[in-house]
Amino acid sequence: VFTSGYDGFIRMMDIEEETFHMVYSTSEAIFSLAQCPNENKLLYFAEGSGELKIWDNKSGKITTSCHLHESRINSIDFHPSSTNLMLTSSSDGTACIWDLRNIKQSRSRCITTVRHERAIHSAYFSPTGSHLATT
Repeated sequence: VFTSGYDGFIRMMDIEEETFHMVYSTSEAIFSLAQCPNENKLLYFAEGSGELKIWDNKSGKITTSCHLHESRINSIDFHPSSTNLMLTSSSDGTACIWDLRNIKQSRSRCITTVRHERAIHSAYFSPTGSHLATT
């Protein structure tokens, strides 16, 4: 189990010892944290600037850092069957579907964008992956 928050820490819970171990820290608040269902060594998280970071829990390092949105990323979700597809929502008023195989250090391009007039606080795939829900 991993946790994150406005304090800028990502912690891993050791269930047997009933303790938390810090695995990453930053001066920025961490607004979203997710783990791809079929890839338990990588953590995907976002700080306040619209930047996505991918943390390799095995090496203890950030493997990828890329600017995806113009404002903070509020949620991260993965397609239930095509786990190379990631969905993000942002305070910039967009929800975007990304192909993780094409995420680059420089500006990446999303596959699809859903636009709202105001911030999108959350976006999730339906259980079948055929629909999106945004708020």
